[in-house]
Amino acid sequence: MPVTIKPYVNFQRNEPKLFLVTIVIESHVSWEFCIDMLMKIFHKSRTDAELLTQEIQTVGEALCGGYNYEVAESKAVNVEEMAKDKGFSICCLVEQV
Repeated sequence: MPVTIKPYVNFQRNEPKLFLVTIVIESHVSWEFCIDMLMKIFHKSRTDAELLTQEIQTVGEALCGGYNYEVAESKAVNVEEMAKDKGFSICCLVEQV
């Protein structure tokens, strides 16, 4: 005899919101600094870091990834601090999707 089970509890999933981190350069930034920063902070491979650096150098900005809010803010602060220490002017935008 088949048994049918009815769900009595409705589960609501609260998926975390996604925040995009975009690097915007305000003046010239060295190629090696960009690659180093992308590999250290965003854990990009050398190839991905070179592609993103090419976009940063030509367009002036590049999308580096999507994270939850705390991680996105932390990465943005780390990028700006690292750039300031090296004497470069970089701004990070954190935008909710």
